[in-house]
Amino acid sequence: MHPGQAVVREGKALVYLPRVEDAVYKGSLEPSWLRVFYNPRMTLNRDLSVAALQAYIDLYAPHKPVNVVEPLTATGVRPVRYALEVEGVGFIYASDIDREAVRLAKLNAESNGALNVLLFHSDARALLYKLKTLRTPILVVDIDPFGSPAPFLQAALEALGDRGMIAATATDLAVLEGSKSRAAYRKYWARIVRVPPSKEIAVRVLLGYMARVAASLDKSLHPLLSYYEGHYIRVYALVERGARAADKMLGEHVGYAYHCDDKGYTGLVEPPCDNAREIGPLWTGGLWDKRYLERVYHEASRRRYLQSRDSLLKLLDIIIEEAEVDGFIHQRIDALASALRTSMPKRRRLLEALRSMGYNAVRTHFTPVGFRSNAPIEALTRVFKPF
Repeated sequence: MHPGQAVVREGKALVYLPRVEDAVYKGSLEPSWLRVFYNPRMTLNRDLSVAALQAYIDLYAPHKPVNVVEPLTATGVRPVRYALEVEGVGFIYASDIDREAVRLAKLNAESNGALNVLLFHSDARALLYKLKTLRTPILVVDIDPFGSPAPFLQAALEALGDRGMIAATATDLAVLEGSKSRAAYRKYWARIVRVPPSKEIAVRVLLGYMARVAASLDKSLHPLLSYYEGHYIRVYALVERGARAADKMLGEHVGYAYHCDDKGYTGLVEPPCDNAREIGPLWTGGLWDKRYLERVYHEASRRRYLQSRDSLLKLLDIIIEEAEVDGFIHQRIDALASALRTSMPKRRRLLEALRSMGYNAVRTHFTPVGFRSNAPIEALTRVFKPF
């Protein structure tokens, strides 16, 4: 190990980090200051990725072994973990445009005995287009950039074989939530205004953009898992070939959300008031596949070595609950109470009241002051009045 270079354990991997001497501020590591990017706060993201990849291979992969691409690899921790922790993986192609990152990633692959991790010094898109010509198709592409995944999605979706899975992380939440509307239109071809359920809007804008790019390639998307955590959103989706399925997806699952300021309510598909603000185009369909979620939970649960296991299982618990009311956008209790000029009820009491009226109502992982329900705005208004 070189002077100043650290080594950490993540999952089953021992990971060499770049020199850390100049990246420590007040006793804490500042990831963006590292010569090669590594963020320990993304451990849950990578822990979940391991379970998610295993669930895909077991449930949906059309053949095994499954070849994977991670074209923005940095230290190489994710492909190394895939090699060590996931059964049924074939070759894992990883690349970075930074030579130092490739050197470090090769060190991590070799020191962990991950012989099926193949490293390239390459632009991410160039590698994806090159791998498109492989005889054995790529079945998983994992896009995990610092910022927006938008520049890489066309190449990723082109490289992906039929019934493959794409995973994409976005950390540019200010753009996706509507705080930077011009950038949102440039990057995602969507007009966004900031509304109370902004984190879910971010997920739906990303999925809507991915769906339109996929459709241009005669492919369709089926979301498997979508979530928000900390400072990023991440989506996993099954991708299938077929122009007819792509047309059906666009017609049924890509549209607009509408927000009523005077009601504090955001709805999908139909404007819930005359002066509603339009947001989109975005994904209006479901965000989750229940069968897949349950398998991911099983895979995360049985991997007792995962450092974020407890937090991860709590997150998945709520998402599995949310999947029972998929296809509806979540609402924020504080926004509704403020608009309706009533006191803010406790979430538990609100959910009980909605269920007593015959509606589905559950928690949401997007915010502790939110809920997901199939109740229309008229029913919510009646429920809020007593509070």
